[in-house]
Amino acid sequence: MIVTIRNLAKRCAVVSGAVLVATTLSTASVVSASTKTCHSANGYKVAGATAKATCAGLAFYAGKTITFVAPDNVGGGYDLNARAYAPYLAKYLGATVNVINIPAGNTVAGMNYVAGTNTSNPGLTVGWMNIGPIVEDKVLGIAGVNFNASGESMLGGTAPNYTVTVAYKSAACASWDSGLAGLLANNSATNIVTEPIQSTGSTTFNMLMFNGIFGVHYKAIPGYSSTTQQIQGWVRGDGCVVTTTLSTAGPFLQAGTAVPLIVNRLVPSTTAYSQYLTGVPTYTQAEKTYSKYIVSKTQKAAIIPLNEAGQTVRILFVPPKTPQNYQAALRAAFKWSGLNHNLNNYLASVGSPYGYTDPKTCKTGFIKYLAYTYKVKPYLASIGG
Repeated sequence: MIVTIRNLAKRCAVVSGAVLVATTLSTASVVSASTKTCHSANGYKVAGATAKATCAGLAFYAGKTITFVAPDNVGGGYDLNARAYAPYLAKYLGATVNVINIPAGNTVAGMNYVAGTNTSNPGLTVGWMNIGPIVEDKVLGIAGVNFNASGESMLGGTAPNYTVTVAYKSAACASWDSGLAGLLANNSATNIVTEPIQSTGSTTFNMLMFNGIFGVHYKAIPGYSSTTQQIQGWVRGDGCVVTTTLSTAGPFLQAGTAVPLIVNRLVPSTTAYSQYLTGVPTYTQAEKTYSKYIVSKTQKAAIIPLNEAGQTVRILFVPPKTPQNYQAALRAAFKWSGLNHNLNNYLASVGSPYGYTDPKTCKTGFIKYLAYTYKVKPYLASIGG
């Protein structure tokens, strides 16, 4: 099925995307709005201080249809996670969850669309928040994000993503494919690293701030509007080094066509492709091992936002006017989903992070990352060309 959505704000006039429909098998557990204890549609007991609000929200969602916006193309990281979570949200809420793709503006259009439902049936549209474009908008002043991200209702987040910087194995890229130590040693003003980057996004910020911290001489090749386009450019030789998610880089590591240089955080051994990261330094490990390259105040200032970027999560959000009972039910269903062993096993099998981040931690991390990124604006100058 193809859905076309028109009249999106500024950066997307007409967009389209595939739809996944996740429908619960049973909506038998319908509860009263005044109930202080109840069960989710699949029988999960609801009790405690927030039970009354959660039960009221579950009563509302039983039999309803929710739109889950994935702000990227089919097959992208946000899309993969939306489609993984949708059946579980449907199961716990007793609802039907439709996943639609709004990829324009490199996740901006999708976020704008969710925020734009603030006064139009709020609570029936949810979506992922991507911190990358928000930093671009707030720090660099590149217009596009049409809402105040810190004012949106954050329902929770995934575990932090696994982000890996990899070099392509080819004659043209031989200076960089011996690992991070080789890259730093071989790099100079006359022997620069070439790197395809998306116009914005978390992985772009990771790459540019990493370059700044370690004083890497590089040429950023901007303008790729999606991960798919960026990886296609990298493979055909547009650039030698790319930063992307482990789930995207994994098949290249497995095939032996790429070499890992650095990873944002430790990857559990139960995660797909983790075996190809043995001995590869994390951001914090590299900052200690290769500290001789970190000399200026600006380089040192970039360490905090890079480490924060390494811990950023996909945040599920709704507009602030969404009734509190609805938010309570959505928060609960998302938490139950994020702790579900079957979902986590699936995410691990495809190299995606698994687990749950509570709403308060999501918001605190978002604000901290945004605040520190202001200190390293020069390192983000390559965005937009």
